[in-house]
Amino acid sequence: MTIAMPILAMTPRRHQIRMSMRWQAAMLDPLRFLGWFCFTLDVHREPPIQLFPAGRPHIQTLSRLWQHRRPRLMSVRKSRQMLITWWGAGLSLWDGLHPGKLVMLQSKRLEDAVGEEEGGDGPLGRAKFLLQQIPKSVGLREGRDYRISYDRIRFPKWHSTLWAIPQGQNIIRQRTASGIWSDESMFQPEFKDAYAAATPCIRGGGWFLSTSTANPGAALQLHEDRLDV
Repeated sequence: MTIAMPILAMTPRRHQIRMSMRWQAAMLDPLRFLGWFCFTLDVHREPPIQLFPAGRPHIQTLSRLWQHRRPRLMSVRKSRQMLITWWGAGLSLWDGLHPGKLVMLQSKRLEDAVGEEEGGDGPLGRAKFLLQQIPKSVGLREGRDYRISYDRIRFPKWHSTLWAIPQGQNIIRQRTASGIWSDESMFQPEFKDAYAAATPCIRGGGWFLSTSTANPGAALQLHEDRLDV
């Protein structure tokens, strides 16, 4: 005779404890954050909102390089299927969820950097989308824990900010960022000046990430280790 074992449902309290433990682990490891709490948008897939595929080999390797290499300088050539823009947005958001961070998200124009949250477009738009998809059981509340405006995400309790900026050196020179992500960098005519302005960030232990599809220019020279500043 087979004895049926009872199915133990997870109570709300147990679910909350499990989610809290996962969140604490994710704040120590960007790959866990990407794999547990990041949901991307692709209108060509069904369902369109899906968990970020953090287990892909290139994502695993790039994430560990971003996390551990010194100096924290990386250039990544991308294509749509690689999900590199979502990856950059996820890493930027993960960093901004820690105390005392100023993460600048740069693209050719301010409109490009800001993007659009509802469609998951642009560096900041994707970061906003990722933030809004984090399960409410984690405990993050808009207005209390974070504030979203046109060109920024602010985390007042942690004194951290994600800031969308246009190409060039002006804003980067005004403040020393803890991280800078330059998206579609090979299409920014002023990339060389921006990179030169970012050297205090890199020398101080911050990170600089360049992601782009291929195009001649200073960012391609950086990618090929030929850039002289």
